[in-house]
Amino acid sequence: MLKSWKDDLERILDNSRDRSPTELINSIRDIGVAMGHDAGEALLDTHPELFAHRATLTQAFVEMVHAQDVAEIRQMLDRELKEPTSFDQVADDRTSIGVMSSKDAYKRLDEVFEHADFGRCRRAVMVGCGGRPFTMFRIHDQTNVTEIIGLDVVPDAVKTANTLAAKLGYSRMHAELCNGRDYDYRDAQVVYVASMVSPKAAVVSRIADTAPRDVQVVLWEPYSLGRLWAERAEDTLDPRLEVVGCTKVSRNMTRDVFVRFRDVAGRERAS
Repeated sequence: MLKSWKDDLERILDNSRDRSPTELINSIRDIGVAMGHDAGEALLDTHPELFAHRATLTQAFVEMVHAQDVAEIRQMLDRELKEPTSFDQVADDRTSIGVMSSKDAYKRLDEVFEHADFGRCRRAVMVGCGGRPFTMFRIHDQTNVTEIIGLDVVPDAVKTANTLAAKLGYSRMHAELCNGRDYDYRDAQVVYVASMVSPKAAVVSRIADTAPRDVQVVLWEPYSLGRLWAERAEDTLDPRLEVVGCTKVSRNMTRDVFVRFRDVAGRERAS
């Protein structure tokens, strides 16, 4: 059966130039959903040569997300708001561009709050926040975290994230132009690393170098065919850290993986 799925996938990949970025990613996503997430994992593990297409697919995914960001951010900035409001109330619940609407992306985080403890968190850092930082908005809406910091390497994304936050009244968050590999995480209690951060493993090692021992790290990781365009840090996780849990795999072939320092995680399980 894997051979049949592989043939279908290769037909799409061989004709990738004939498809728009959105059509290409959605076509692969549809195969991944149809075959099942575990079968997608097995296919890539059995045929690592498929990763030769990663550069092309990463570029397609970035272009697709950028198009969705531009369209939805413009819509939100053009709206007249008389008072601060939640992103959830103004986010679009439909998308004709990407694989996930803004509202779906916001609600996708429900399971994260079942695992991560924000009760003692004073500073949360989002690596790879983007111009539509729905993760930061959700943290702001659902917690009392004093400072929510977004990092991104794209100046326009940082500027747009701050403009959108100001318009919606998200006063406890701001974005900074910074590479996650260079940031000092010493004051962070929670660090969330976005799915398209690269090189993701190096960012995670930087967190291990500088963050306090009780830091909670959440990795938004690709699964199944989503690995064809995004890096997965859990496969080459810094040896000082370990995975302590994960969410279920979503339709867009990602899941959130929860990471702690080994000694801290071990003490918590023993207590």
